[in-house]
Amino acid sequence: MKPLNITYIYDYANLQVEEVRGSNISLKNRLAKLEQALRNKDELAENLHVIDFEQLKIENQQLNEKIEERNEELHKLRKKTIVTVQIITHMREKVQFVQKEYQILKEELAQLDQDLGAQRDLVTKTKHERDEHRQEYASLKQQTGIMNSEHLTKDFKDRAERIKELKELITQLKKRHSQMSQFIKSHGGVI
Repeated sequence: MKPLNITYIYDYANLQVEEVRGSNISLKNRLAKLEQALRNKDELAENLHVIDFEQLKIENQQLNEKIEERNEELHKLRKKTIVTVQIITHMREKVQFVQKEYQILKEELAQLDQDLGAQRDLVTKTKHERDEHRQEYASLKQQTGIMNSEHLTKDFKDRAERIKELKELITQLKKRHSQMSQFIKSHGGVI
C-alpha cells in the first residue's frame, strides 16, 4: 500500500470545501434572490390583494344586485303563476258548468227533435188527409155539376133575399089588413 499523501488529501478536502462553499454561496445568493422576489411578490400581492379585494367587492355588489333582480323577477313570476293557476281553475270550473249546460241543452234538443219528428208526421198525415178531402171535394163537385155554378149560386141568393123581402111585405100587409078590418068592424061596416 502506498502511503497516503496528506497534502493531497488536504488539497482534495480543500477543493471539496471550496466547491461546497461556492455552492453554498451560490445557494445563499439564490436564496436571497428568491427571498427578495418573494418579498416583492408579497408587497405586490398585498397591493394586488387590496385591488383584488376591491374588485371582488365590486363584483360581489354587482352579483348581489343581479340576485336581487332575479329575486324580484322570481317574485313576479310566482305572482303570475298564482294568477295563472287561479285563472285556469276558474276556466276549468266554467268549462264544467258549460259542459253541464251543454248536456242539458243537448237533451232538450233531442226532445225537441222528437217533438219535431212527431209534428212532421202530424203535418204529413194532415196533408194526406187534406189531399184526400180535396179529391173527395173534386169528385163531389163533378157529381153536382150545375149546383156549383156561380151564376146559380148568385141567383139562389138573390131569390132567397127576394123571398125574405116578400115575406116581410106579406107580414106588413096582413098586419095592415087586420088593422083595417078592425077599423071597419068598429065603425059598423060603414066607411
